[in-house]
Amino acid sequence: MKVIKVTPRGFCLGVVKSIKMAKQAIKDYPNKEIYMIGLLVHNKMVVNDLQNSGIIVIDDWKRSRLDIVKEIPKNSVVIFSAHGTDRKIIEYAAQNNLIIIDTKCEWVLETENLIYDYLNLGYEIIFIGKHNHPETIALTSINNDKIHLVTCIEEVENLKLNSDLDIFVTNQTTLSIIDTDVIYKKIKEKYKNSKFKNDICDATLVRQKAVLDLNPLEIDLLYVVGDERSNNTLKLVELAENKGIKSIRINSKEDIKLSEIKGVDTVAVTAGASTPSIIQNEVIKFLESIEDN
Repeated sequence: MKVIKVTPRGFCLGVVKSIKMAKQAIKDYPNKEIYMIGLLVHNKMVVNDLQNSGIIVIDDWKRSRLDIVKEIPKNSVVIFSAHGTDRKIIEYAAQNNLIIIDTKCEWVLETENLIYDYLNLGYEIIFIGKHNHPETIALTSINNDKIHLVTCIEEVENLKLNSDLDIFVTNQTTLSIIDTDVIYKKIKEKYKNSKFKNDICDATLVRQKAVLDLNPLEIDLLYVVGDERSNNTLKLVELAENKGIKSIRINSKEDIKLSEIKGVDTVAVTAGASTPSIIQNEVIKFLESIEDN
């Protein structure tokens, strides 16, 4: 079986930085309880590794981070995930004697700063994102009255903003470049005064472009290695499928079914930006070891 290793794939610099900060906290505060609100990055192996190192992980899926912070004992260490956290929550944590480790990705921070800048200029904000994603929650929470979340063109159609308003449009950093463009065009059609800053991060962009550059006539199957809660991973699957390449998301080589690769001559492998190299390499080695299927 021929295995095409799509590059780049796997860990981005933001994920590397966040993991490094969390591990440094263990060294810096050996005698304190360390809590992590939300999954530091969307990968079970990474989170389990940190948990086994003594960090207390509190999943924030559909839970308010503020409510979680209120439950954490004073003088503890609290790690906020790479996806970003509302500044008001971080300020509350500081006021309540919690030691803060904010691992927010620099791309998310850049988008956050842009939103504050345009709010201060009197703009309404339309944010293109995914419901219940921690990054979207963090950034739309900045101002619930002035920031309007849309996830599809239907939600754009349902917006009731005054067409004469100045509107700034930005987006979650891990969306599909194709989906984002479609939604923005719909916004521009409805709101002529809107201006757009595409904030899909470089790591997401280059990984998506690498998948879009694949030739569906040369590949029988694409495995995307990554967690089911990793939005950038899911978008790689979606982009490949839309291009006509059969694509399957897997957590690890254990998820590969021999029935899926029966008759497959050429398989490609890529990975989401929060997938450890060891998992990707195990998948590639396993596929390369298959001689007759």
